[in-house]
Amino acid sequence: MPMKMKLYSNLTSLRVFLAVGLSPDLCQQLSKLQDNLRSTLPKINWVRPESIHLTLKFLGNIDVAMVEQLFTAIEPVRNYQAPLTLEIQGLGVFPHIRRPRILWVGCKGDIQALFNLVSHVEDALEPLGFPLEEKPYHPHLTLARIKQDNSHVGNVLTHVRLLEEPRDFGTLRIDRITLFRSELSPSGAEYSSLWTVPLNEAGSGS
Repeated sequence: MPMKMKLYSNLTSLRVFLAVGLSPDLCQQLSKLQDNLRSTLPKINWVRPESIHLTLKFLGNIDVAMVEQLFTAIEPVRNYQAPLTLEIQGLGVFPHIRRPRILWVGCKGDIQALFNLVSHVEDALEPLGFPLEEKPYHPHLTLARIKQDNSHVGNVLTHVRLLEEPRDFGTLRIDRITLFRSELSPSGAEYSSLWTVPLNEAGSGS
């Protein structure tokens, strides 16, 4: 198991999540988008392009000793779902346009296969004490967080009709699951990979 645990030998817990990283090309496309939107939306907190990812499941704080258990639980998932490709298109917000808190880029394409993958991940982790998600899974890439003047940002988005413009940023190839560590800092969260499980090309896709 290719883990970087020696870097965390002095820690007892880690804040982690399972996700899919982006290709350099897709990161570059999203970086260009952020640059183009900065003058229109000057009061929001942009996620660093290299930190943008597709979250599969947020796990929160865990004991360092559980990192290996997570690998053992997730490794069989690789045989249930073959790699898949999503189209990265459009913009949206959470929870609603009136007072948005998250600005995101959308995912289309083989969504059902992604739902299957997430379901297998959920089932694999439940025996370790991670409850199944109650809310439906909504795949997205977080582009920015709105921490102040939410209603003003919502008014701007409505006025310029930003969410209505068709946008195509390329594709996201999902061929591996990565456990990331999230480390909070004054400049924002920083992510590092702990281990990666590649999906099996011969996966059942069910």
